[in-house]
Amino acid sequence: MEKSLKALATKLIKATQPHLGKPLALSGGIDSSLLSALIKPKFAISVALPGDAKYNEINWAKKTAKYLKLKHIIVDCDDSKFDEYMTAAVKAIGRPIPHFNIFPLHVMYKKLAEMGETELILGDGPDETMCGYARDLIIEYLYQVYDFAALKHYRPLIDKILPSKSEAIRLTTNLDGFEDVVSADIAMRPDMDDMSDGIARSFGITNIRPYQDDPKLDNYMRHLPMKYKIQGEYGKYLLRKVAAKYLPHAIAWRLRKIGGPVYPVNLLRGWMANGEFDKTSWLEYQKKILK
Repeated sequence: MEKSLKALATKLIKATQPHLGKPLALSGGIDSSLLSALIKPKFAISVALPGDAKYNEINWAKKTAKYLKLKHIIVDCDDSKFDEYMTAAVKAIGRPIPHFNIFPLHVMYKKLAEMGETELILGDGPDETMCGYARDLIIEYLYQVYDFAALKHYRPLIDKILPSKSEAIRLTTNLDGFEDVVSADIAMRPDMDDMSDGIARSFGITNIRPYQDDPKLDNYMRHLPMKYKIQGEYGKYLLRKVAAKYLPHAIAWRLRKIGGPVYPVNLLRGWMANGEFDKTSWLEYQKKILK
């Protein structure tokens, strides 16, 4: 593992060196936090989202910025501008996108344009190549069955079907089957990239993704043995080992981060008929804008 750790660290430094001092989007997660330490950005910019820690990771972004002594710009979402900004953003993207972050991204890029910035560093990439959240999402959704009031009397049966959550984590550590999950996650990249790139271009801003833009780094992370990606509860294990050299333990080894900051569209718009994360109303809303 030490040889792979050294190789990953070397490739990360090489991929980030051309971008030293450029503005960086800081989500509060491990990927952008590590880039903050390596790039030493001109400033970090974050968007404060509505809701509790389930959606909003601003406190983690603040911790990283404070530790690294970064200038930190925090932008708030003005919900009264939702329809106005969404109309502009969706037209800039040019097609419906399933991800819930279109509105906060528009808010962020608008602020950057007002500041006269033309480039932005993003931490996209490792969630897909290094099992950042796929396993966590699968386990999280499976065990929500215990929260269904209608199934209260079926819990003994559910216990026989599902192992304990800790046992599920153990069973899915170093599981080769997650190579298929990596491929599925990478297939989602065009949606995420089109979303942020379309909005950025509308403001004259170019996105830079060091993890993805350098093919040697991206392919190296993708093809690492699964045991270097998942260890116990930790996804992105080897990347966390690198980050631990630059960031506090609490940030590098943080758990219970699933999918990054998410703007709670369905909750705020009352589109809850099919659940909090259903995309039906969200996509229909965008289609109407594009008509």
